[in-house]
Amino acid sequence: MKKGLDHKLTPKDKILDATLRIIGSEGVQHATSRKIAAMADVNVAIINYYFGSKDNVVNEALKTFTNRLMTSFDHLDDLEVPPEARLRNFLRSYADYTLKYPDIFRNFIDQVLHDSVSTNEYFEFMKEKGLNKLMISVQEITGTQATETELIMKIFQMFSSLEFPVLVGTKMRTLSHFDYHDQDCRYRYIDLVLKSLLHT
Repeated sequence: MKKGLDHKLTPKDKILDATLRIIGSEGVQHATSRKIAAMADVNVAIINYYFGSKDNVVNEALKTFTNRLMTSFDHLDDLEVPPEARLRNFLRSYADYTLKYPDIFRNFIDQVLHDSVSTNEYFEFMKEKGLNKLMISVQEITGTQATETELIMKIFQMFSSLEFPVLVGTKMRTLSHFDYHDQDCRYRYIDLVLKSLLHT
């Protein structure tokens, strides 16, 4: 199997996984049908069979990215873990995944800015579940009588802190003199974000 793709994946899953890998490492413009087929170890005709076109593959892969991003919120449901640890685990998972596919995340942000239909599912999730989960965790940690608006402000500050290094990319090293791609450094950064927003 090429590129170490899991042999247990279905052909459709292998195509989506390969598409995410290519977009994440080379950018959307380099996700050609031939390159996707080669990495997924399938025939180009299989791509057309499952998706109809390369554009459909890319769109479906981006939806897969969004769904996986939303699974980071599952950490907030683990009530056996203290609230601050739950929130830390969520932030680490979110940061790790966006950094794994930085070009996809930038594309996702671009679609958000242009009100793309493909981001609607994520926004519906945030409105119905995501924000509420985060607000509960933040309120548990701070123990204050903060208003809903103040809690949401803290949450958006956390997201901004995580997303800026990904959007800036490798220039972050030049700007900040620390390597956000290094896990230990990234986790220390997250700890500082938590401390500055939740314990002031």
